[in-house]
Parts: sequence; structure tokens; C-alpha cells
Amino acid sequence: MVSKTLFSLLAVLFCAQAVFGVTIISKSEWGAAAAKGKTTLANGLSYAVIHHTAGAYCSTKAACIQQMKNIQDYHQKTLGWDDIGYNFLIGGDGNIYEGRGWNVLGAHATNWNSKSIGISFMGNYNSDKPTAAQISAAKNLLAAAVSRGQIVSGYTLYGHRQVGSTECPGTNLWNEIKTWANWKRTIDIWALSFGEQLRLKLFRRIGIDDIFKSIAMVSKAIFGLLAVLFCAQAVFGVTIISKSEWGGAAATSKTSLANGLSYAVIHHTAGAYCSTKAACIQQMKNIQDYHQKTLGWADIGYNFLIGGDGNIYEGRGWNVLGAHATNWNSKSIGISFMGNYNNDKPTAAQIAAAKNLLAAAVSRGQIVSGYTLYGHRQVGSTECPGTNLWNEIKTWANWKA
Repeated sequence: MVSKTLFSLLAVLFCAQAVFGVTIISKSEWGAAAAKGKTTLANGLSYAVIHHTAGAYCSTKAACIQQMKNIQDYHQKTLGWDDIGYNFLIGGDGNIYEGRGWNVLGAHATNWNSKSIGISFMGNYNSDKPTAAQISAAKNLLAAAVSRGQIVSGYTLYGHRQVGSTECPGTNLWNEIKTWANWKRTIDIWALSFGEQLRLKLFRRIGIDDIFKSIAMVSKAIFGLLAVLFCAQAVFGVTIISKSEWGGAAATSKTSLANGLSYAVIHHTAGAYCSTKAACIQQMKNIQDYHQKTLGWADIGYNFLIGGDGNIYEGRGWNVLGAHATNWNSKSIGISFMGNYNNDKPTAAQIAAAKNLLAAAVSRGQIVSGYTLYGHRQVGSTECPGTNLWNEIKTWANWKA
């Protein structure tokens, strides 16, 4: 009888540590910037979504703190969000880091932010592998979320790829979370509005609407004639804001990109829009900083970027291998429009700049005259380059379905 009571008391003490004693590195401890705004997230949520940051891996507290600062800086300054997108992040050091934290609406999964908490593993888990310490930390965090009432005890766990068009949380982490108790294969479609259900179905469609094939064929002849009229300006008169002019940092390394490429890929940065040269220069610095410091890349990923001011900005530039489309970097040049073109609309000046840049790429031999133009979503699992820009480029002469 006595031993039973003692065992019960020990169990209570142990559970208190497991449920209430999960250690979280607070925002003040990792030196976070203040949130620009906050929206309350309800208790009693039915879902948790697991992500990866798709950036550099960190294995020490100091390195993970720097990653937290880099990610928050990118989310706030480049994407224009109020704060770092996730509620919590898990470092390769096994620590849990506070993002937006408890009861604050995240920005981690479109249509699911108000229904879930978002937990992200720092690193790219297509190549990195989650450690036992990270897995334990994440499970303890989910248990704490149940204990404090943020999520219900019978919550459903999803990987980001289940609720959005993305590879996140990376294959290795995806295979891990599928073994966890609350993970479910099927999406609770009734948790979404009709419009959200339709969008989710569209995300999962394979291929491009055939109707645009005929539009592209008709447009090709028209744009071919226009290209002749504007040839001198397009080929010889294109103006590019150089890296030295916008104050780009030096690349940590460079790999040559061949001439005579057959493809060009159009992107959007999915971040903040800029309409002045000064604002676009700041965006260029923000994007390069994120690509180099957080993602660990040698330089800004794109070859060139188009600002809302109508200017072309040098990224990696001519004849330098980009990091913009997996499996297509050595076959194409990558051109990105600054902004999020699910909301923003490409201007006439931006469209003209991009077409002139493509003509210049043909003129100098970087791409062949009969090159194929793709949107990023055609060669990768992504919404890029955003619906408005996507609908625009499908009318361009060299676009192919």
C-alpha cells in the first residue's frame, strides 16, 4: 500500500517534469527582434504541422541561435511577416527554440495557421537526418502542447507536404514523422472551407491546363514579330544593375555555367514587393543575406532579379551556375521577380525588362534562340512564380506546357 502510494507520487513528479518541464530557449534568450504584430491563436486545436527550414543545419546552441536570427530576419525583412513564421523550432543541438510561441498565430502553412501549431526542424531534411535528441524534443514539445491545452489529446499530426504544395519537411524527416502515433495519412478535408478544399485539390493536380497550349501557339507568332521590331533595344540596350552597384556581398565560390542552354526558368522571391530602386536594393541585400547565411549557399540563388521598379538586378549573373531549381540549375538561367505574385501583379515595366533580358541572353549565347521557358512550378514542387506571374508567362512566346 505504501509502495503503491510512493510510486504514484513519483509518477506525478515525473509527469510534471515531462509535461510542464519541457525546456524551451526563449526569444529573449536567443536575442529575437520584437514581433511587429500578434494575432491570438486559440487553444484546443486539432492539428500540428511539422516543417523543416530547408536551410543550414546547426549542431551547437551558438550556431542554432544564429540560425534563429537569420530565419527571423528573412521572415520579417524579406517576406514582410510580423515575426518568424513557426511557433517553435528544433535545433540540431536538441534544443527547442521559441518562435512565435504559445497562443500566437503562425505563418507556416496557408489555410492551416489558425487550425494548428507549426514546429520546424532547422536544416534541410532531404539531406540531413533528424537525431534522436531532436525527435525526443519534438515529441516532448507536442506532449507539452497537449498538457497546456494548445492542442487536443487526439490531435492529428501532418507533414507540411500534406497540406501544401512543397517537399517540406524533407524526405528523411517525413519518413520519421510517419511513424509517430498521431500522424495520419489522409487529410481532414472537412476542416477546410470549400475554397480551401478546391485550392488543395488544385495544388495536387499534375500537369498544366491544355487550354494554354493553344494560347501559347497563337502568341508565339505574334511575339516573334514584335521581337524583331524591338531587337536592337532588347539585345544591345538592356540595362542591368550590377552587384557592385547594389552592394552585393562577394560569392563564397563560383561554378561556371555553359553557353547554349536550352531553358530559362521564371521565379518569384515570395517576399516583399519593392517599387523604388532604394527598396529593391535593400531587398537584394536581404535575399542574398538569407541565401548565404541561412541556406548556406555560395551566393544569391538566381542569375538575375526583376524589381517592381522595372530594373534588372544582377544576381549570380551570366555564365555562373545558379541555385534556383533543383536538377535544372546546370540547364537553365534563373530569373526571379521580387515580390509575391500570388498577390502582387507584374507591371508592364517588369514584363518588358524580363523579355529584354531573355533577348539579351539569346544575343550573347547564354541560351539558344529556340529556348524553352518554364515557370518554377513546372520543374519543382512549388507555387512559384505565383498565380499572377504564372498566368502572365504562359502568354510568352517560348513558354511550353
